[in-house]
Amino acid sequence: MPETKKVSKRQRGRSDMRAIAKVSMGQILGLVEAVDEVSGSADAATIAQEVEMDVAALGPIIGAAEFLGLVEVKDGDLVNTDLADRLLAATSLERRTIIRDIIDEVPVFRQVTDMARAAGRALSREEIVETLTAIVGSHQAGDIFDALVYWGRYVRMVIYDSQSEMFVIQPPST
Repeated sequence: MPETKKVSKRQRGRSDMRAIAKVSMGQILGLVEAVDEVSGSADAATIAQEVEMDVAALGPIIGAAEFLGLVEVKDGDLVNTDLADRLLAATSLERRTIIRDIIDEVPVFRQVTDMARAAGRALSREEIVETLTAIVGSHQAGDIFDALVYWGRYVRMVIYDSQSEMFVIQPPST
């Protein structure tokens, strides 16, 4: 399988992190699948009807899918990208690898994972939230930490023990 293509939209600033902090991978995949089912391009209202969701509730999911490089908004229509098409055609394991590559490019995630790798030990939630506060501000730090844990667990990049609140980076599977 070809290496994941780099998408510059993921290189955006910290405000875009809100897009992925509140949605699940299942919601994003559902959106991408719904767009695919209507020939890979449709307006948000059509997709909302397809997934039986209010258009307003679909907004954050669209924002997250766009941020991750899976959809583009062109002339008011949602269009799946080549990366989305590759994701849809991938096996479950390949999907995790593709998504791992995507989130590993998100600057704030990269800073935290680099920090954890450099430390060579488990980091506490407090250490990471303190670092995130310096990057995104205290109002977003907790949400971004939760997103990092959620997305990191999904792609098997992160081990987080909610009892001890300790965070560890796993090496990529070979």
